Amino acid sequence: MNVINNSQPFYKKKSVIISAIIGLVLIILLASFIGSSNGLNRSQQDVDEATGSVQTALQNRADLIPNLVNAIKGSQAQESAVYGKIAEARTQYNQAKSNYQNANSQDQKTTAMEGQERALNVMVSAINENYPNLKSGDQVSTLMSQIEGADNRVTYQRLKYNKAVRAYNDKVVSFPSSVVAGMTNHQKLKYFEADAAAQSNPVVDFSK
Repeated sequence: MNVINNSQPFYKKKSVIISAIIGLVLIILLASFIGSSNGLNRSQQDVDEATGSVQTALQNRADLIPNLVNAIKGSQAQESAVYGKIAEARTQYNQAKSNYQNANSQDQKTTAMEGQERALNVMVSAINENYPNLKSGDQVSTLMSQIEGADNRVTYQRLKYNKAVRAYNDKVVSFPSSVVAGMTNHQKLKYFEADAAAQSNPVVDFSK
């Protein structure tokens, strides 16, 4: 007697269903991985863009201060001492800028930018401490407004940078993108922090 095995088509159908489910899960996981990876990469691009903006603001400030000091050259007998401090700070700035250009990681770039800002603050402090009695009111007014504007632009770009870093870091530590971050070597980045001596913008006050 021949026994007809009617169960074989059922097992085949079940195998196809299981394979389809596994394939669907793999597709979902792959899509999630690609989406998370692209999100991390886009956030990293935002950080890179913000880094460039901070660097531009710092460079504009670096170019501005010596030019303004030269514009009031001869107003004070102690100008040589002031220029000495500014020259030293400019050397420190250029070293920090070189460190930025040779940086191999975003954190190294951030540290270098912090060094640039510290050097620029020294320049402003040198003006503040050694130019108490400038003779030209118009030049003093221009100097103060230009420095204030430069400080504000650096502060604004620093805040934008930190916002971009926060968005990136959130993705690095949040599931499921944190899993992808670990697999693709995306790590948390440091924030741009002013040094302790520059928690407030330097004030150039010539009224004393």
